[in-house]
Amino acid sequence: MKIPLFDIDGTLFKAGDKTHADAFKHAFKTVYGIPAVQTDIYPEGMTDSQIIVEVLRLRGLTSAEIRRKIKATHEAMADYFKEHENETFPEILPGVVELLEKLRKQKIPIGLLTGNVEKIAWTKIERAGLKGFFDFGAFGNRSEIRSELVEIARVNAENFLKRPVNKNELIIIGDTPKDITCARDAGIKAIVAPTGFHSFDELAKEKPDLLVRSLEEQDKVLNFLKN
Repeated sequence: MKIPLFDIDGTLFKAGDKTHADAFKHAFKTVYGIPAVQTDIYPEGMTDSQIIVEVLRLRGLTSAEIRRKIKATHEAMADYFKEHENETFPEILPGVVELLEKLRKQKIPIGLLTGNVEKIAWTKIERAGLKGFFDFGAFGNRSEIRSELVEIARVNAENFLKRPVNKNELIIIGDTPKDITCARDAGIKAIVAPTGFHSFDELAKEKPDLLVRSLEEQDKVLNFLKN
């Protein structure tokens, strides 16, 4: 059985978390003194680090200037999100809980692979009551490049399982073309569903390894993980 690595926004939860968006706005202003928002670009499927870099480049900052303060930006975002967590209400998408329960019953380790800053990701998972399902993760504060998170996830899976984990044991479950590209660039497979901002046809054009209408199609997902 493959080890699933779940994206968060648009995969586990309905996409478009306002508090997360506000955290970007807060960090851009407090860390860099720049009035900017994440939607200055098209951010779907990007890591938070990549969003920070791309937005601030548009505002005229150099890569060196951005990266000098990027850890402080992650912290400012995480602090803001934690302070305002009571304003965020993750809406769990259909089929998610049932799929996680079936994976847990089969004692399959379950990971996260998300563009979210780690502290924001875990706060969302906790707010939704899902933390008990996830054993490890790879997060968007670790790299601008989403495919690099796969190796981080592999190492974290090894640490959790206390045994060697081959990259081919991992599989991404997401909702965007960037999830498919991430998997392809990392040399693993991807399952995607049009549960975020991309349609079934848009995702089909990217030729994912498995495309389902939603995670309610649990038998298809579980059979693919087994085979």
